Amino acid sequence: MEFKLRVPASMSNLGAGFDTFGLAISLYNYFHIKSSDTFKITFENLDIKEEDNLFLKVYKKCLELFKKEPLPINISITSEIPFSRGLGSSSSAIIGAIKTFERVYNLELNLQEILRLAYGFEPHPDNLVPALVGGFNVCVKDVDDTYFNTLSFPKELKIIALIPEVKIDTQKAREILPKEISLKDAISNIQRSNLLLSSIISKRFELLREGIKDKIHQPYRKSLIPYYDDIENIAYQQGASAVFISGSGSTIGIFALEEGHIGNELVSFLKAKNIESSYRILNVDDEGTKIWS
Repeated sequence: MEFKLRVPASMSNLGAGFDTFGLAISLYNYFHIKSSDTFKITFENLDIKEEDNLFLKVYKKCLELFKKEPLPINISITSEIPFSRGLGSSSSAIIGAIKTFERVYNLELNLQEILRLAYGFEPHPDNLVPALVGGFNVCVKDVDDTYFNTLSFPKELKIIALIPEVKIDTQKAREILPKEISLKDAISNIQRSNLLLSSIISKRFELLREGIKDKIHQPYRKSLIPYYDDIENIAYQQGASAVFISGSGSTIGIFALEEGHIGNELVSFLKAKNIESSYRILNVDDEGTKIWS
């Protein structure tokens, strides 16, 4: 037995689309599985302790739930997705583990079954759905089921990820959020999330800057990202169409019609503040999880 698996990263929330909008992007976790004498997981470019190995935790849970004995296989993992940066590294590992288990034991799980398994480790469909099916997704998680619609994302928009060397704990980023919000703020987000969605669909890109505005999470989470307001201002001055926190941060997502000097300007700005960073120009991944022999 031998096969390979590729699972994309994701940008989620997209400003006003908190816990709803998710975009699969061209950064990946790669998994190479083949028969071996013993069960073993190795990371090609990372040093991860067993207690921190999310892939292993999910895989073991699948063995337990489906009452399977571990088969002797070697799983080699190579990751392009930085940890704790709001790019869905956890969701990619979770989906990778479930799909690996499914293939190793010749099971056929449907989308809802895969997502229910995944929710035991990650409760957010706006990361899990893009990792699984790819593309731009509008997601709703109900008690028992997940509803989502995968839409076409405009090829005219460049996707820029500014990735500071700042790790943000997802739990901390959740705890910083208010337990209640005002009706006024709720209405603001409903209005703008709909404006954002319709602007993407109709390619009214001049409306993205207004549609991306958020009152639920970004005003609180930006305090965890050094110089966020300055970064946003510089990006818009350089011609960005929309600027937002990817996931819970610290990655900042930018949509722009032209790449221009946005990435270089932001990296230079942070370097002057003694913060290392990098940027990537990304594409939408429309394939989601891909398996091949």
